[in-house]
Amino acid sequence: MAAAVSEPEVSQTSTDNGKGNGLLLYYHQYSFYSQKVVMALHEKKLPFKSHIVNLTKGEQFQPWFLQINPRGEVPVLKDGFKVIPDSSRILEYLEDNFSNGDAPRLIPLDQGPEVKQKVLHFRTIIDQLPTGVITMGSFFHPEFCQNPKPPFIRPVIKLLQAAEINSSANLRKHAENNREFRDVLLQKAKIQDVRHEKLLIKEEFKKVLDQVSSVLGEVEDELASHKEGDWWLCSDRFTVADIALTILLDRLYRLGLDNYFWGSGKKPHVSNYYRRVQLRDSFKKAVPSTLFHLKTLFQMQTPLIIGIGVVAALAVILGGIFYFKKN
Repeated sequence: MAAAVSEPEVSQTSTDNGKGNGLLLYYHQYSFYSQKVVMALHEKKLPFKSHIVNLTKGEQFQPWFLQINPRGEVPVLKDGFKVIPDSSRILEYLEDNFSNGDAPRLIPLDQGPEVKQKVLHFRTIIDQLPTGVITMGSFFHPEFCQNPKPPFIRPVIKLLQAAEINSSANLRKHAENNREFRDVLLQKAKIQDVRHEKLLIKEEFKKVLDQVSSVLGEVEDELASHKEGDWWLCSDRFTVADIALTILLDRLYRLGLDNYFWGSGKKPHVSNYYRRVQLRDSFKKAVPSTLFHLKTLFQMQTPLIIGIGVVAALAVILGGIFYFKKN
């Protein structure tokens, strides 16, 4: 039997005031679902500690992390001895347990049942969109995309396509190396096989895009019903529905799907909303910037960068992140 791997030390974020409220987030900066949780933590002004799970080196399959989340997925939140996986469950936990004092509610309870129901409705229909399929599908069907933004540049996309093709085989390999969690990982591999088969069919991907169009059409109508500049999606307050919408729009933008969905005047209110939300402090802290991409590259070992080139090095940073559905 292999020796147990002890959990690495965690780092303290700049938001931690040193008092230690017990919150510890395991995440990765490029994980779509991690970004939602990070944004929520900053919106609620909650100090927290963090550990970046190095997905490119398979850290999510180390025994210490599988003990925390047997599915090998990020994000995961720890609050003392409590372990909360899945971004939706984490957001619910934060709302239920940290919504007093300086921590504002992300689901308003004092603006009437109609506002609350709208927030929950939009959060639900946005969260139901298969973001992993949207991401990988855009790589295999680039005709829908115009001008993808960093980090999704062409050489990176090619390596991520290869990662997608090998994903179920890699899951089965990790299942054999981690016998205690074998059944969970093998089930994930089966799901990945089905997803990948559909991913390659253009008509199936188009159905997913139509689903996104329908949701964004509803968002456009809701935004149009408010006085622009005073309200966010459902309220004059920034809510959990806004977090879901913000991270979705940013992912679509970076994939080069912005013009397909809201460019050229198709959805002016959605377009203006995305411009506004990028100025928000929580957005800047949750979504990696171009400077972050460059810093990450230069922090890598010089021989690696020389050997494979700067662009390919970025792909190494991202490789392995998108062939699992992060919750």
